[in-house]
Amino acid sequence: MDKDKPLSSFVIGSSSLAKPQSSSPLTGITRQDIERDASREALKNSPHASKLITDDEMRASLDAMLVDWNGTDDIYVFGYGSLIWNPCMEHSGRIAGTVRGYHRRFCLWSNVYRGTPESPGLVLGLDLGGAVRGMLFRLDAKVAKRELELLWRREMFGGSYVARWLKAKTDDGDVSAIGFVINHDAKSYAGKLSDDAVVDRLATCCGRYGSGADYLAQTAASLRAAGLDDPHLDRLCDLLAARQFASKA
Repeated sequence: MDKDKPLSSFVIGSSSLAKPQSSSPLTGITRQDIERDASREALKNSPHASKLITDDEMRASLDAMLVDWNGTDDIYVFGYGSLIWNPCMEHSGRIAGTVRGYHRRFCLWSNVYRGTPESPGLVLGLDLGGAVRGMLFRLDAKVAKRELELLWRREMFGGSYVARWLKAKTDDGDVSAIGFVINHDAKSYAGKLSDDAVVDRLATCCGRYGSGADYLAQTAASLRAAGLDDPHLDRLCDLLAARQFASKA
């Protein structure tokens, strides 16, 4: 565990297995991309433009989540996917935590990050049931609102997620948490796909910030490095590596 511990807080909410071969270098969104609203810009002239969330809507959503925040307690962000290895947030530390009632799943079509509107890829979301282990990033109170505005712009621009208060269990006790869970009413919700269907999209789709294979490899490796192994992601890594090997045979 990192040296820092959770303070009284609000939380918002990212083996020796063969590694899938990347179709492009490991990449990810940057803070500068978020600041210039690159994701919405990429979709504003696409068929998905009508689904984009406006600045006013995002601001209202964040304000509603923070309505009871006193402005002095630190805030934590629960990361279960790319936030773990690419947080793009100014944070003072992180600790591991477990949220029950949700699990990590490739259930979100990606039209920008790991795919295109014509050939959507898949990224992770929190879906109902089970439990999920991830990282809690601590945001100091003095910068929390600013950092959360960026996080909302990163995660909430397309209406694919709903911000929920959750409870994260850590080695130091329970922490009230908000996580970004999948919006079942969004057209971008992919539902429960078979492993073969997931691997097919990860193996063939690529977006502004790299391929699905990159995304899976980086997320699984980051979880293993943090001691938070996800057997299902490891299985997908094996299936993807086997597919890539077979295609070259």
